[in-house]
Amino acid sequence: MKVSLDVMIAGLDRVAVDAVGVAMLRLHGTTRAVSAGRVFEQAQIARAAELGLGVSRPELIDLVTDDRAGQDVLARLRPVLLAP
Repeated sequence: MKVSLDVMIAGLDRVAVDAVGVAMLRLHGTTRAVSAGRVFEQAQIARAAELGLGVSRPELIDLVTDDRAGQDVLARLRPVLLAP
């Protein structure tokens, strides 16, 4: 299944950008491996956070947008990113 999201993810924190990408994949359907556990339990994100390459937990990520459509996306994305 191919999905067109029309969303751009940008940031200076590579861990935050990867974590948001994982949350977007989960929101729109992905593999079991990507869907398993918390976002910050994904191996590459956990290791990068451990090395201090970026944020260490999702609560530290600021999600911003400048339009209504983006606000709708963020409203759906936040719970996925922050899910226990």
